[in-house]
Amino acid sequence: MSDGQETVGEVVDRIPVGRFHWMLIATMGGFWAAQGVAVLGISFVLPTLIDVWNLSGFTAGVLGSASLFGMIVGNTLGGRYADQFGRKGTMIATIVMFSVFTAATALATGLYSAVAFRFLTGIGLGGSLVAGVSYLTEYLPTDSRGRFITLLEAFFSVGSLVTVVLAWVVFSKLGADGAILGVAPWRVFFALGLFPVIFAVVVYYMPESPYYLAESGKMDAAASGLASLASSNDGDPESIPSELAVSDTPDVGFRRLFDGDLRGTTILMTSLWFGLNLAYYGIFTWLPNTVEAAGYVGSLYRYLFVVAVFQLTGQLLAAYLIEAIGRKWTLGIYLLLSGGATFLFAAVISSGTSVSGNELLFRVGLYAMGFALFGAWAVLYAYTSEIFPTKVRSTGLGFTGSIGKVAATAGPIVFGTLAEFGYLVALAPVATLLFVIGIALITFGRETRGETLT
Repeated sequence: MSDGQETVGEVVDRIPVGRFHWMLIATMGGFWAAQGVAVLGISFVLPTLIDVWNLSGFTAGVLGSASLFGMIVGNTLGGRYADQFGRKGTMIATIVMFSVFTAATALATGLYSAVAFRFLTGIGLGGSLVAGVSYLTEYLPTDSRGRFITLLEAFFSVGSLVTVVLAWVVFSKLGADGAILGVAPWRVFFALGLFPVIFAVVVYYMPESPYYLAESGKMDAAASGLASLASSNDGDPESIPSELAVSDTPDVGFRRLFDGDLRGTTILMTSLWFGLNLAYYGIFTWLPNTVEAAGYVGSLYRYLFVVAVFQLTGQLLAAYLIEAIGRKWTLGIYLLLSGGATFLFAAVISSGTSVSGNELLFRVGLYAMGFALFGAWAVLYAYTSEIFPTKVRSTGLGFTGSIGKVAATAGPIVFGTLAEFGYLVALAPVATLLFVIGIALITFGRETRGETLT
């Protein structure tokens, strides 16, 4: 790194939060919400497809996990591509991909074609997630970066709310007679997934990350982009230097994650992604079926809408806590709360006693589980994006996220299989895992609050 020169991070920290940042969070939030619909929508369609295609618990689990298999590929390749060729281009390509193949799932004729379309959807989802988080992270000043990234994840919960409303309208209202203008409701539901392609058009007109440009040797473009950012946010564009200090660490790709200074970080972050993915996807892919089977349903959509509200609340509180007490403690507390809520939820729905006697505990477990798991997700993205250096930021996000998606693909299958022996059998190991990774983080994790990106 050159002596006497400012880094991109130091320049970004001097630029006040303003119009560009709010436009950026609105754009990114829009396609984050769309990702939520694309990921969670299969949960509402599965019960229909189980009946239509006579799926077993195992094959339904495979279909529910197909997009997650795709996300393993998307996380890994998308993260590496974003570090080598740019965040912006990766976002455009992957947003188009997940939008087109979500809509194409409406044309599925059976299990195999549906699995193929969902797999391709997942590749786009995985790539857009890692490139999007890196891009947003690299435009934010240190003192508000964690809060903005956590708020970005809150848009995923907005997507959850939209998913519940869409499912209620399409399946319960418009599709009450079994068809919408002669088309099966589940096909209409997937066809609506083409809408997010509009965000790819918006991203096309946005600038590339100044961190990526500087690290790629495009110093004039990086300085020009930072000057435009300063001008847009009522800063001083004349104060932006034409030359910026960059890291002299060679770009060795995935191997860099296991160098001595990053190895422990990579192992810890991989463990966090693995545990949270296993818990979240194992529980929430089957949640509509679980709530119905447990007999606690006055209105399934009402329950799930309230769950989504608690998810959003958990993320909004995390956006405050992440700057107030730090990343490590916020995430650790949410993980421990997730473990306790999951165990309570499993115990209540496995008790076999009357619904009325357990209604309050059922609600507490269900809502607290959504609150804590989604809050943890929000902080994990912020924490991971900060803890890896620029040259492998997307690679680190992609690698840890892809290992997490291995757990995520197993989650719906394992849960669907073990639930036949009781919900406590299926969920107690998940609750224990959440406790273990929460304690590991609090014990071994490094705090990144207040650190300028490197």
